[in-house]
Amino acid sequence: MTDEKQKQIRSFSGFTIATTVSQVLMMVYSLLLARYFGPEISGGYTAVYSLTSLTSIAFSLGLDNWLLRNAVLSQKPSSALGGVIKIKTISGVIWGVLLFFIAVTVRPDLYSPNLLIICIIDVWFDSVFHSILTIFNVQRKVKKYSLFLIFSRATKLLSLLILIILKDQNILHFAFWRGFTSFIFVVLLLVVFRPDMGRDDEFSFSNVLSQSRSFALSEILATIYMQMDVVILANTRGSTATGIYSPALNLINALFVVPSALYSYFMPSLTKKHETDKQKFVSMSKQVIKILLILGVGLTLGVVVVGKPLANFLLGEKFYESGRLMELMSPILIMKSLEFGFVSIIVAMNKQSDRLLPQTIGALANIGLNIMLIPKYGETGAAFVYLITEAIIFVSYGIIVVKNMKKLRERST
Repeated sequence: MTDEKQKQIRSFSGFTIATTVSQVLMMVYSLLLARYFGPEISGGYTAVYSLTSLTSIAFSLGLDNWLLRNAVLSQKPSSALGGVIKIKTISGVIWGVLLFFIAVTVRPDLYSPNLLIICIIDVWFDSVFHSILTIFNVQRKVKKYSLFLIFSRATKLLSLLILIILKDQNILHFAFWRGFTSFIFVVLLLVVFRPDMGRDDEFSFSNVLSQSRSFALSEILATIYMQMDVVILANTRGSTATGIYSPALNLINALFVVPSALYSYFMPSLTKKHETDKQKFVSMSKQVIKILLILGVGLTLGVVVVGKPLANFLLGEKFYESGRLMELMSPILIMKSLEFGFVSIIVAMNKQSDRLLPQTIGALANIGLNIMLIPKYGETGAAFVYLITEAIIFVSYGIIVVKNMKKLRERST
């Protein structure tokens, strides 16, 4: 094995391990919080975070995915990051103010003003944090990426453990220290990376927004069908139902970390291969799909075998229903793993806009079915809708990849 090959394997392994460990730490955070406060209080906490995450697309605008592809093709990644941060800052202020006043006016009983303010700040800083880490990934600075990601998540978990040991019963204190950690690590990253925040016509506000439009629309739609179920469940069935469903959903979504890491790692390489060597791009794409298929099957079987006892062990008897919901949603892991592979190929081929139609169909189906099924079937209805939505997206993305790869091979012969 050549030195270059060994270097690539070490880089990939380090990136994947760091991303996995960070997600495990946040999964443990969510589980401990749920177990400590119980379904009702943790459900209220989750409802606020879900609303904030759902609406954060108003400032995130798909910019991190745009960076993942375009920074690797640019000679000025620091300027690209600077442009992204400026957009997130301006749009983030508008988003935060509007979200606060609308939420506390419409549902003051569900969205605590103080908790909402903390969540808004936390989600915004965490978004900027991920933008900077995206550049580290593109530049293959895996050690810096890994250290900052793991330490930020470990610090959040540490703050939770300290508050639990102190027997603190104020949920605001838990949210505050999580948000404060997000703020501190963004400051540290800005000191280390020093993005170019000066004027650059290539990465001006209007130019970046124009280039990232399809990524923004895609992220809006993805956020809807990933977050809408919790928001509808919270508003129709209350905090307790949300507190039962959310741990199952979080555990399933936490397992996306490995296929997501593969997507983030392979995307820059696939983009380069598509621009320089079409045959190697096709070969690499096949390998990525094979790896993600094997991974998806393994994750699904793992949840079927240990999902229910694991949920009962981690959360306690009050969350028995959460384990059953995990088993019900387990097929999502196969579909989602392959979707990450499909998306990496689609974006590398600069066919991002092709994703919008199936995502629109999926989002509309998700909203409509959730509105119909959640009032009657509660968290079980939400789980079924999630399965149906992912099936729509999975089949559609597969068709897009097959169609475009066929065209690529025809042009290469």
